[in-house]
Amino acid sequence: MLAVTSIASAPKFRRPNTRTMRTSTLLATLCVALFVADNLEAQRRGGGGRMARRPAEITNRIAAYFSEIDAPATQGDKIAPFNSIDLVRAAAAANQVTVLYLHDSEAEKRIVQQFEGALFRTDKSGDQLGLKLRMFHCGQIDISKSPAMKNRYEKDVPIFIAFDKTGKELKAVSMSGYKAKAGKLEALIDQASTGAYKPSIKTITKKYGKIITDLEKALKAKTQAEQDQTKAGNDKSKAKKAEKAIAAATKLEDKALTAEEKLLENLRLPARGDKKLPSRNNRRNNNKAGNTGKGNTGKGNTGAGNTGKGNTGAK
Repeated sequence: MLAVTSIASAPKFRRPNTRTMRTSTLLATLCVALFVADNLEAQRRGGGGRMARRPAEITNRIAAYFSEIDAPATQGDKIAPFNSIDLVRAAAAANQVTVLYLHDSEAEKRIVQQFEGALFRTDKSGDQLGLKLRMFHCGQIDISKSPAMKNRYEKDVPIFIAFDKTGKELKAVSMSGYKAKAGKLEALIDQASTGAYKPSIKTITKKYGKIITDLEKALKAKTQAEQDQTKAGNDKSKAKKAEKAIAAATKLEDKALTAEEKLLENLRLPARGDKKLPSRNNRRNNNKAGNTGKGNTGKGNTGAGNTGKGNTGAK
């Protein structure tokens, strides 16, 4: 705060230091600009502002879910291969694919949350990555729990390691410095998924992305119509109009859910992890009930576990 000096004790007028004033003005302007930029970015990513927030039914469908698993066995500084982990072995036995996320729980939480928020985006630009990860067994390994892992990987985490349907380990992607590289992660999982699904996951997720778009439009239209119905009060004309809008939106919602069920009915998808990323303040409430996209969507089981009528992967 600026110091307030009484008139009686005020010093003689001095010419203001224009250089200091310019610096202060510049700093103030910069702070305002950063504040505005942060808010706009948060809204763009769905992290702030009511207008930018997407329905839970959508974010739960496109979010990345990981399960915390144990690191591979160690003996001194020696570390067993990652494909010796039960998760990877079970996936390979079923001709399915896996991705591991190596992280350090001792890292600064704010930086980790920013990194995960940038990588696992909840706005529309993150849909394809989230949907592709839906087709993988996703495991998260905390390197701080193992001295050998910590010693070897501390400088390189976060690290993503993918395995194809045979359990073969592909070249890992390091995002050291917590610099999110969604494109590199997506390229890695595209490579790992080769031959695991027919059609390819690129084709599947492109179709699924269109369904997500249609569903989101229907849900938003339905929400708006319901709000209009509430506001209508005793105005019968407005209430009737809102009722028709709700019926139309519900019809579009059912159409999207039917398309989703049809797309996924023959896919043998892995069970989803129990930890939704990016997480907020380490909360674990993922809205599993109802039409959330995590499990039962209301039109059939399109979530965890075996959802289809056979394996679409080539053996």
